[in-house]
Amino acid sequence: MKKIIITALLFMAANVTINAQFIFRISGNGLEKNSYILGSLHILSGDLLDSIPAYQEAENQCQQLFVETDITDQQNNKDIRAAGQQLLTLPDGMTISDVLGEEKMNILKERMKVSCHVNLDDSVAKAYLHYQPFFFTMMLNVTIQFEALQKYPAMRNGNVMDGACMKRAKDRGWKVGNLDRLQKSEEVDKAKETMAASIDAQVDTLMALVNNFDERKQKILKEFEGAQILSDYWTAGDYEGFEKFMKSENESYPNIYANRNKKWMPTIVEAIKEMPTLFVFGAGHLTGPDGVVRMLRDAGYIVTQIKK
Repeated sequence: MKKIIITALLFMAANVTINAQFIFRISGNGLEKNSYILGSLHILSGDLLDSIPAYQEAENQCQQLFVETDITDQQNNKDIRAAGQQLLTLPDGMTISDVLGEEKMNILKERMKVSCHVNLDDSVAKAYLHYQPFFFTMMLNVTIQFEALQKYPAMRNGNVMDGACMKRAKDRGWKVGNLDRLQKSEEVDKAKETMAASIDAQVDTLMALVNNFDERKQKILKEFEGAQILSDYWTAGDYEGFEKFMKSENESYPNIYANRNKKWMPTIVEAIKEMPTLFVFGAGHLTGPDGVVRMLRDAGYIVTQIKK
């Protein structure tokens, strides 16, 4: 739940100026040419790129781009959706009714009907019944987020920065690579086993949200009101302030940050040795002892924030 909130907060895009930048230069350790990182807030407008001199400098010196996931790659997106579908499904043909029992299921049905306008007794929603509990937690959280987003039009920008970086790279004829690799089938199977083992915990999380929905909703809406601080850090290029803010998130959610960063490192190192490379990924991945900045420095590279 907290991860969903912090992810949404990272999307805040108000009052951005040409000073906005979390751009880092990678040099040293035998590199003949520099590579660069843009730590983004994922739905900042791509129109800002032309107003950030440091980004244009990096773009002019690089020859390829790596992002978390190429959202313009249709086949990759199809494969990811297929893998995600496997992870969502309950094992052995079970239904959410089997998992929850009659009393909890009736409570969930009412909440889904009121908050998401989804009738789980309707044949149209039949497929939902085979999904794991966290799917319903996710749907309810998204409903709350959607309401919060109505108050923050800047967070609903269609021309997202990450996508704009990809388009610009492809217009230049660059290769665009993914840092996140699609899970192999055996890894998907292993993840499904883990999900199955955690069903009881999923149920507890879901019912806590369902039974305290209005209270949780107000808490989330209030936290959205304070989201401007993240945009301010990014706008000012205040990496130190941003890093302090992200400390607890990095520690609390290793699967989102530290573990992914470690998986990215071989790809990052291989790419910068091959040719000058521009990396664009969420700014939260830069920070902390297991952040990309620290891991590159520990590997012998010089990583310097560009401030102009």
